[in-house]
Amino acid sequence: MFALLAAAVIGLLAAGGVSCVGASNPAAVPPPTPDTLALVEGLELFERGDYDLAREQFRVSALSESTWIRAESFLYLNALEMELGNYDAAGLHLNRYHAETMRLMRDSAERMARQTARLRRRQETIVVVGIVFAAMVVGGGVWLGRPRRRVGQVDNATALSAVPAATPWQEGSFALWMASAESFKQTPLWDEIAELAAQRPGREARVLTTARQEVLDAELAGTFAGFAETLRAEWPALTGGDVKLCCLSLLPLSPFGRALCFGSVETNIIKQRKHTIKKKLVGDGRGREMFEFIFSPR
Repeated sequence: MFALLAAAVIGLLAAGGVSCVGASNPAAVPPPTPDTLALVEGLELFERGDYDLAREQFRVSALSESTWIRAESFLYLNALEMELGNYDAAGLHLNRYHAETMRLMRDSAERMARQTARLRRRQETIVVVGIVFAAMVVGGGVWLGRPRRRVGQVDNATALSAVPAATPWQEGSFALWMASAESFKQTPLWDEIAELAAQRPGREARVLTTARQEVLDAELAGTFAGFAETLRAEWPALTGGDVKLCCLSLLPLSPFGRALCFGSVETNIIKQRKHTIKKKLVGDGRGREMFEFIFSPR
């Protein structure tokens, strides 16, 4: 029986992580711990029938930090008390054995879960690296396979550069910008401008003051932000006053009403600025449709 118990302890040490590599080299084997020695000595005493001393050794090994050692200690304590007929004590030791066994199973499951998570992360990394590598290979192939243009050779894009190309603002943007105009007409500032525009033209007419013009500029910049950004991006030569007039022209204002927004009662300044805008937009052959949209009757 002692041989079987000793074999069990050896198996316990192996399961607890004691390496058997280098068994031929005694220096490679770590020395046994005191709790392991106590468990082995307790087994020897138990085999000889010295139950009291065996109980003491098992109690010492039951305090081990190793869950495996504790589980085995409580198992042999249970066997010892059963041998002596102390069934209550044996039941307590059996319960502790079951608790340690459950802890072993839980630790094993957690260890397996961590290993699985590490393996999954490694696989995900490999997949991502593979995708990036494939994208680089495909991109490199496309770049190497692109057609080369010889010196003096004109490609199709250059040959067609003189043809006005459709721009993103032509696709549904007009309706969006007119919606911005409708939004501006709901503001109190529009009511003020409309009231001024209803005056009889003349030098005595009230104009929008400098302070109110600053408020107007800020309101137009917010309401017509997309429209103004498109104008500046497509035609950088447009000035701030040009963009302001383009925004005002989306509203149902007469030239006189637009002039009042510039602090003047003279409509000639509106005509002159409109002419300047036309040269800047239509001069490159791309802005005719935009010019007609801006200055069409409202």
